[in-house]
Amino acid sequence: MFDFEKFYEGLFKRKCYFDNYLDKYPTGRKMANKDEILKLLNDNLRSKDDIGLSHTITVLYLDGADSDFTHILLQLLECDWHILHEDIVDVLELIKDPISVDKLYNLALNVPEDDECCSLGKKCIWALSAINTEDSRRKIKLLCNSQEPIIRETAILYFNE
Repeated sequence: MFDFEKFYEGLFKRKCYFDNYLDKYPTGRKMANKDEILKLLNDNLRSKDDIGLSHTITVLYLDGADSDFTHILLQLLECDWHILHEDIVDVLELIKDPISVDKLYNLALNVPEDDECCSLGKKCIWALSAINTEDSRRKIKLLCNSQEPIIRETAILYFNE
């Protein structure tokens, strides 16, 4: 029997990040720990725990996510106390919830000054493309006119697919 709490605690205790610890997470049981992970995300948000959030996002990738995670992930995108915005957008891309379209679009429009490669904006475009609704396609089309060349080129590439 898999002990989720023990596994999660082990993420904090491990010293070597090349130890294949994540391989201990069971496969084939998607969203088996959904309630626990949702609680952890809420706890991380409330306490502004950036290290805990990093570990929670890790187990979220392993366990899987659905639209029940969208609201909390969108809240976390608003926060400046962590550096996991790109990882959160990656999860939103997997979820493909149309509720996230406006936030993803606004993030792609407002590329942080320190993001010279526009990584966050490109990931937002990829997520919009994955959502693939009329609204998300319209937002990508709008991004085709971005003043930021990398965002514009990425949007053009994905709009023409």
